[in-house]
Amino acid sequence: MSRFAVLALVLALVPLAGADDKKDDKKDELKLTADEQAVIDRTNDERLTFALKPLKANPQLMEAARKHAENMAKQDKLEHVLDEKTPSDRTKAAGYKSGFVGENIAWNQKDAKEVLTGWMDSEGHRDNILKKEYTEIGVAVAKNAKGEPYWVQVFGKR
Repeated sequence: MSRFAVLALVLALVPLAGADDKKDDKKDELKLTADEQAVIDRTNDERLTFALKPLKANPQLMEAARKHAENMAKQDKLEHVLDEKTPSDRTKAAGYKSGFVGENIAWNQKDAKEVLTGWMDSEGHRDNILKKEYTEIGVAVAKNAKGEPYWVQVFGKR
């Protein structure tokens, strides 16, 4: 095979390799519900008010938040420790490597605006939202059998 033919073959394969990379990127893309995105946006708006960096959604923290919201809704309990599992236990189970995590939970607020207002009006919840060391977030909302929402924020740092 001539050098020209080899070069042409290599150049033809380069776009195919890039296409595979793009497929992998899309597979890893995090899909958020409108409520989840609204909580993240409002949380970051609060942080920006205090000149803090915005938090980035993390897939493992999202998994931990979603499972905890679903479990609280299923059991109809608002608890940080549920089934003898702490926020740290849940984030580790989701594959999050850092032990530096925090959690906010809430029950029966109608939307992201209302839940963020409640959290910002509570010193401990507000401290989590404004902790400068946190760099990542996971959020979720799940409804119980009566249609009441359980909200979760999980914060972390890597």
